[in-house]
Amino acid sequence: MSKFENLKANNNTIAAVVLNGERYKGKIIADYIVGVDGGYDKTPYCDIFVGDKDSVRGFVSCDKQILLNVEKDESDMETAVNYLLANEIKNMHFYGVLGGRIDHVLANLGIMAKCVQNGINVVAYCNDCDIYMTSDSLKLAVVENSLISLSPFTDTVHIISLEGVKWELFDCDIYKTSSRTISNVAVKKQIQLNVDFGIVMVIVNK
Repeated sequence: MSKFENLKANNNTIAAVVLNGERYKGKIIADYIVGVDGGYDKTPYCDIFVGDKDSVRGFVSCDKQILLNVEKDESDMETAVNYLLANEIKNMHFYGVLGGRIDHVLANLGIMAKCVQNGINVVAYCNDCDIYMTSDSLKLAVVENSLISLSPFTDTVHIISLEGVKWELFDCDIYKTSSRTISNVAVKKQIQLNVDFGIVMVIVNK
């Protein structure tokens, strides 16, 4: 029986959602691992499979499987996220968000924003960067001199403060249609962002 059958999540429980994008070169660490269709082939183990099996290549052996129709109104990823939301998972780590079709990438980011709207802590771990999203506060450990970009996901984001970078921000609006907050530079080993309106992506380049 899958651990998901009797899932007792707390505020620290982490679910990893592995998608059929780039194969992550690092280690996937989580309490529960969800293989989303072809993402199942990109992790050595998973607790649950979600998908219509249009991209998975190997035999699916995990006990818990949510099998979907090929023709449907939401992506396999969105179904997986909805399942985790129903199980009250508060922390979701995504893998394979990048590296596929651009429409898939945009949809993946949109579903991450949906998680933020539901009060979930999210991050997409990628080979070249890590992508965080927030509508509140973030405190991140970073490598000094790494490039830090803020990209509003909503039309407008109000920044209370952004500290620990070369060009700090205080009490200002940033806009989806502007590139003002791209390619900042971390000057400390920790950056801190506080937001009180909108959803913003924080991209930490490696």
